[in-house]
This record gives sequence, structure tokens and C-alpha cells, in this order.
Amino acid sequence: MNKHAESRHMIDILFVLSLFCVFASSSVLLIIFGADIYKKTVHQMDSNYSSRTSIAYITEKVRQSDTCDSIQITSQDGTSILMMTSNINDITYATSLYEYDGYLYELFARTDIELPLDAGQPVMELHNLSFSQLTPNLLKISFTDTSEEEFSIYVSLHSTMHDNGEGNYE
Repeated sequence: MNKHAESRHMIDILFVLSLFCVFASSSVLLIIFGADIYKKTVHQMDSNYSSRTSIAYITEKVRQSDTCDSIQITSQDGTSILMMTSNINDITYATSLYEYDGYLYELFARTDIELPLDAGQPVMELHNLSFSQLTPNLLKISFTDTSEEEFSIYVSLHSTMHDNGEGNYE
């Protein structure tokens, strides 16, 4: 009877040990799946933040400068620049938005001084920023965000854009 009790006792120990192993392995799998889902969620949130913030920043700058003939698209060293001019104490200043070295840059300077592209301040990371004037009152802004997703936004202006003589309506 002693052998029967010992084998039953051994089966109880093996059952508890196997139950513990199943619990431990399912816990590890749950943690691995949870970490993967968390990683994907954080990446998606970063991407959304980057693209939405870029869109909001650029459109807000355009809205602030939306007066007659104050917005124009120029180019310097092959870089598309959105230039928004304002007059302060009879001196014309321009806020310029452009992409340089993988970042959205902003430069506020007098218009009679030409500065290099790296003179501006980097705002946020984005790539392939381009501006185009579709009609006198419609501006198209295209860029690629940090997750390599392409965006195009259209901004309707209440005033007309400055005609730089190129007539670059698409």
C-alpha cells in the first residue's frame, strides 16, 4: 500500500508541476503578445502625432498670414519655399517654411536679405515637402512623414496668393 501512495503522491506533484509550466508559458506568451501590440500602438500614435502636428502647424501659419498678396511660393537651391510676408514698421519681413535636411524649417527674416537654408530653425522631422498653387485661392501642400506615409493637404485661402509671374497653376 505504500507503493500505491508513493505513486499517487508522485502523480500529484507532476500534475502541479505541469500546471505551473502551462501557467508560466501562457503568461510569457501573453506578455510577448501584449508587448508587440503596445509597440505597434506607440508607433501608430507617433506617426499620427507627426503627421497631424505637421499639418496643423503649416495650415496655422498659412491662416495667420492670409492677407492679400502676402503668400507666395518660391524656390532656393531647388527647395520649395512657402513665403509669407508681413510689413512691420515699413520693413517687409517673411516667414518661410521649407524642408531642409529631413526637417521642416521656419525662417523669419527681412526680405531684402538672402540667407542660406540652414539659417532657419528646425521645427519637426518630415521629408519631401512641396508647395504648389493650384488656383489663386488654393494651395496644395505635400510631404512625407517620419513613417514614410505621404500626405497632401489643400488649404483654401480667403485672399489671393502673390503671383510670382510663373503662373504655376496646375
